[in-house]
Amino acid sequence: MQKKELKQMESVLLARKNTLLQELEERVKKYREANSGKMTDIAEIASNASTDELEIIVAEEDARELKQIEDALARIRAGHYGICEQCGQMIKKARLKAIPFATLCVSCKEEEEKVYDEKTPQIRYEVEDLIDKPENGEAEEIDSKYLGKKIFELEYDDSRN
Repeated sequence: MQKKELKQMESVLLARKNTLLQELEERVKKYREANSGKMTDIAEIASNASTDELEIIVAEEDARELKQIEDALARIRAGHYGICEQCGQMIKKARLKAIPFATLCVSCKEEEEKVYDEKTPQIRYEVEDLIDKPENGEAEEIDSKYLGKKIFELEYDDSRN
């Protein structure tokens, strides 16, 4: 990558980093304001707990993205930016424009996802096995008309537990 392009990518990364930091600061401020008063209503406490959980999830995603941005900035400084960590080939500029902190080229990323998909257990259920059979023949006819024999695939990831 040329120096001009590297400077542009560095600017994009720094702008996104600043945006994330501002959002984080605002989120922390709102959290403190919302939790500064005493809550007495059970519904209010439950609502706040749900909101807090959601905020934590968003904050974790932001922290993950900030780490990726910091790593990308370090690669720029070290002269390794835009090089696939898996195969050593150059990552296409279009990919870096879309995901400026990408560490893998499209081919290696697809292979990584393929391996991940193969390791992730798939559980298949037929809709009919999940739904209690209605005693009313008409309802059963409607169910089979709209649901047929569709198959749901549920994925779970043990590493997230």
